[in-house]
Amino acid sequence: MRIGFPMQTALVTAAIRAAHQTHDDGRVFRDPFAEDILGPEAAPLMMSLPVVPGYHVLRFLMTARSRYAEDALAAAVERGCRQVVILGAGLDTFGLRNPYRRLGLRVFEVDRPSAQADKRRRLLRLGPHLPDGLTLVPAEIGSDDLAAALAAAGWQADEPTFFQVLGVAVYLPPTTTFDLLRFIAGLPQSHVVLDYTVPPLSQSPEGRAVTEATMAETAAGGEPWLGFFEPAALATELTRLGLSDIEDLDLTALRRRYLHEGGPDDGEFGPHVLCARRPA
Repeated sequence: MRIGFPMQTALVTAAIRAAHQTHDDGRVFRDPFAEDILGPEAAPLMMSLPVVPGYHVLRFLMTARSRYAEDALAAAVERGCRQVVILGAGLDTFGLRNPYRRLGLRVFEVDRPSAQADKRRRLLRLGPHLPDGLTLVPAEIGSDDLAAALAAAGWQADEPTFFQVLGVAVYLPPTTTFDLLRFIAGLPQSHVVLDYTVPPLSQSPEGRAVTEATMAETAAGGEPWLGFFEPAALATELTRLGLSDIEDLDLTALRRRYLHEGGPDDGEFGPHVLCARRPA
């Protein structure tokens, strides 16, 4: 199981978040460090974004899923959670923005060693040391033991933990994603936000076109999509693993929540984001 992908994916995702700040005034998700973390690469990357398949859909989706995850984290913090693990962290900037630092929230970012070396270089360009409460955990999940890698970094397995798993599941075989969810479900008072995509044949024609174009683009870059899930089957498996309070939002539901756009459901567009937790 690998979490942490070629830097191109992380760069594009960060550029999309930065573009949202510029073009949408951060309407859905405020990230004042989105452009800073990119540095000199920001401008050329943002200029190249319109050629990305489904760019306008992605610009909303990437920011809405981050907003959703951090809204869920806020609720977890209210319930006493003081650890967050960001899997496949890439150039995520929550460690810079952590509004719960004074409450003692610790942030563990997990990604492959080369990605973490790049992230460390970028963070140190913004300040003389890493932000307080942020730990970069270099790990190749699948060849490395995730629990051991986190424990070595100071993570406490017996304390409530919030797991953010965004932009990860599509790159993993479904069995690998279920192994990860099984690990999370086995922890006391764990919380997880996961995004995923339904199979192309279950999507609307418009959604399928964007998905297939994106799949071709990422496969050409050496990042094939491997994992798709049907919402009902995924919810059944999460329940079987012992996770509850499951909320699953598709793109239409996200638009209604964060853009207050009403109207009928326009069909399955592919992306979903869900939240679940293990009760105390």
